[in-house]
Amino acid sequence: MATKLDMGCGPFGKLEGAVGLDINEAAHVDVVHDLDEYPYPFGDSQFDHIEMSHILEHIRQPARAMDEVFRIARSGASIRIVTPHYSSQLSYGDLTHYHHFGYVTITQMCRDGRFRMDGCRLIFSDIYRVLGISLVANWFPRRWEKYFAFIFPGMYVEANLSVVKA
Repeated sequence: MATKLDMGCGPFGKLEGAVGLDINEAAHVDVVHDLDEYPYPFGDSQFDHIEMSHILEHIRQPARAMDEVFRIARSGASIRIVTPHYSSQLSYGDLTHYHHFGYVTITQMCRDGRFRMDGCRLIFSDIYRVLGISLVANWFPRRWEKYFAFIFPGMYVEANLSVVKA
């Protein structure tokens, strides 16, 4: 049986069929836990998929949180991360955001070999999609972040990772 975890499922709902984890109680929240407290209340190698939509930026120590994600995920598990791109006002405009992420940040999470990047895309507002900036930025994400991110800001980064355990 596939087991999913929706970390920080928030007040509006959770991924279908997932265990909902959030710091606040709500009807759909199965486990109430502060993601800045370690270890997380799950066993080793428990989940086949972990959803991390708009949560990583709220965690004080994201590297430590990813250590816990690695611990609680099974080998081959999929991890989906969605976070505001650092060039977006959605990232720095929220006082509850401790960290700001981009394509290069996600690649750094995969440096030690515990996570493999299966895909990463930069998400833009409608006008930048129409103008083709979204297409070019996703073809050359490192160059876009280096030279153009604050000229043509992105909105979000969406990354799909796989867990690699020996």
